[in-house]
Amino acid sequence: MGNLAQYELEKNSPIPLYFQLKEDMIHKIRNEEYKVNDSLPPETQLMKMYGVSRTTVRQAIDLLVSEGYLEKRRGVGTFVTKQQLNQWDLAELRSFNEEASRQGLSARTELLSSERVMANDALKGIFEKESAWFYKLERLRFIENEPSVLVTTYVPADITPGLERFNFSEVSLFATLREHYSLKISFANKTFRAINASAEDAAILKVDPGFAIQLVETVTYDDKDRPIEYSVSRDRGDLNRFKVRLRYKE
Repeated sequence: MGNLAQYELEKNSPIPLYFQLKEDMIHKIRNEEYKVNDSLPPETQLMKMYGVSRTTVRQAIDLLVSEGYLEKRRGVGTFVTKQQLNQWDLAELRSFNEEASRQGLSARTELLSSERVMANDALKGIFEKESAWFYKLERLRFIENEPSVLVTTYVPADITPGLERFNFSEVSLFATLREHYSLKISFANKTFRAINASAEDAAILKVDPGFAIQLVETVTYDDKDRPIEYSVSRDRGDLNRFKVRLRYKE
């Protein structure tokens, strides 16, 4: 059982109490104060611990269930479950492996193909400096041995000569850009769109054709505000979620 000490929520904060409670419980789960298969304290005990209403407790628990941290077992109670979801925190830019490791999930990448391709109109519209050639990488990401993300990545060949010598089933692209090409990754712009999986993508991701997936386009920039990488990922919605904290501004 986890730490049952009183915890003070910030009741004057613009962040809702149920969200604060949820985040504290995630912190406890990640620090193994609540371990996998531990039962959660009763609602009345959580109300006393956090000084909140039953409604607030239930809102927090429902979110934790939907995010894969808890499961409700009929007639028994609510238990901590082994998280199967890759929940990307959009507040910080991390590599796939870094994010999975932070969540305690096993992850691996399979390089499906690597080739040099000529610039097309889409790439010319993204990269400020016109590059004639790009490295195109097709990679399949696994979470807990489940195919989770299919990603197509383009990197300008003129700033990454010899990129084909790296096996991206074994090494991180971000780490390679930093360590071998002295590129300092600064920020990225991401756009999200819900789509239905094509027959080809569905076969690779082990879902049915037409399955709802998330299309995520990412342009990554270096410390000189130059685009250095463009990727299009197809993320399984049942294994990937995204979260970001937004602060209210007057």
